[in-house]
Amino acid sequence: MLDLAVRAGNRVKREVIGRVGPARELSQHLHRQRLRRYEPFVPTLSPQRAEVVATLREEGVCVSTLDRLGLPGTDRLQAGLGALAAATARGATPGSDTSRPSLDDVLAESDVWQWGLQPELLDLAEAHLGLPPRYHGADVRCEHATARTVGVRQWHRDMEDHRMFKILVWLNDVDLEGGPFEWVSRRHTDRLVRELAYVTGFVGDDALRRRVPEDEWRRATGPTWTAVVADTRAVFHRAMPPVRRDRGSVTFTYTSRTPMTTVPVPPVTERQRELASRGLDDRQLACLPRAFTR
Repeated sequence: MLDLAVRAGNRVKREVIGRVGPARELSQHLHRQRLRRYEPFVPTLSPQRAEVVATLREEGVCVSTLDRLGLPGTDRLQAGLGALAAATARGATPGSDTSRPSLDDVLAESDVWQWGLQPELLDLAEAHLGLPPRYHGADVRCEHATARTVGVRQWHRDMEDHRMFKILVWLNDVDLEGGPFEWVSRRHTDRLVRELAYVTGFVGDDALRRRVPEDEWRRATGPTWTAVVADTRAVFHRAMPPVRRDRGSVTFTYTSRTPMTTVPVPPVTERQRELASRGLDDRQLACLPRAFTR
């Protein structure tokens, strides 16, 4: 019930900010102020990682690989993801569109959960967001080849914050029939927002096709360990419905610590708090949702 109330409140807030001019201008003004105040503290990145951020700002999506990102702990991350993917497959409900491991299972694989909190990755997220990041965890999932266009398999933008930072990693080879990440350019997205008077929710294939030719829809196919770095507010996107092969993935998500809307967090047990925060330094702890540090 609490989660439903939070979601309903978020929708109202997005509608007000999106459709009421003074509310929208105030939200944007406060965000610009925060960016200006924090600009001297934004981390300096290596040229290779600065290029990732530049591509995000320009295109909204940067398709890479875990190897090219070169982040510490990747070998341990891959081993932990392999174990979680196998457990997810074993526990899949017949006929379901999506399967996930439990939060307990994810937290128990500390090399997966805490990979998203390593300093080099926090620097990358912070450089794009322009503000201290909030880490929303590792979402391990299997999208089953049901071909159904449901949930995040529909076109949408993530509207939790002014900027978003996500890294999606493929846990198996993904081709056009295996449910790749699909998006349209920032240029098309900006036009669509105006033409559709878009604030929140899903957009159908036909509505999108009438405004953006399908040959301009972009797809992030690739082998296992392909990494899709995306600002999922900046572009209309979806998980393309898999039709022949399941798609395993993990998504690491970041917003600022002053998002536009509340990101729901399910009730957390003391054991989960312990696993989520074990061995973290002050900066890492500050990035966790408050439910994990109370």
